[in-house]
Amino acid sequence: MKRFEFSLERLLKLKRQQERLAELEQQRARLAVDAAKARVDELQTQLARLSHNLHAFVGQAMTPQHWVSNYDLSTQLGSAIMEAEQAVATAEQAYWEKAEARAHMATEVEALQTLRKKQWDQFRQECSQAEQIQLDEIGLRSWQRHTQTIDDTTRDVP
Repeated sequence: MKRFEFSLERLLKLKRQQERLAELEQQRARLAVDAAKARVDELQTQLARLSHNLHAFVGQAMTPQHWVSNYDLSTQLGSAIMEAEQAVATAEQAYWEKAEARAHMATEVEALQTLRKKQWDQFRQECSQAEQIQLDEIGLRSWQRHTQTIDDTTRDVP
C-alpha cells in the first residue's frame, strides 16, 4: 500500500511558520501600542501633577522664574503628550497592518489545510477501494477453489 503524500506539504509547513511569525509580530505591535499608551498616561499624570501644584499657588505671589519654569515644563509636557499620542496612532496603525497580515496568512494556511484534508480523504477512499478489490479477489479465488474441490469430489464418485 502506498503512503499518503501531500505535494504541497513543504509549502504548508512554510506558511504555518509564516503564520506563527505574523502572530508574534502582531503581539509585538500590541506591546508597542500598550507602551505608547502608557507613555501618554504617564505624561498626562505629570501634567495633572504640575497643574495641581500650580493650583496650590493660586492667589499667592509667585516668582517670575518659578512661573516661567512651570510654564516651560507644561509646554514641554503638552508637546510630549502630542508626540506620544501620535506615537500611539502610529503604533495602532502598525498593529492593524500586522493583524491584517496575520489574517491573510491564516487564510492561506487554512486553504492549504483544507486542500490537504480533501486529498487525504480521497487517498483513504482510494485505499479502501483497493482493499475491497483485493478482498473481492481473495473471496472469488476461495469460492473458485471451493467449487473446483466440489467438482473434483463429485467426479470421483461412481
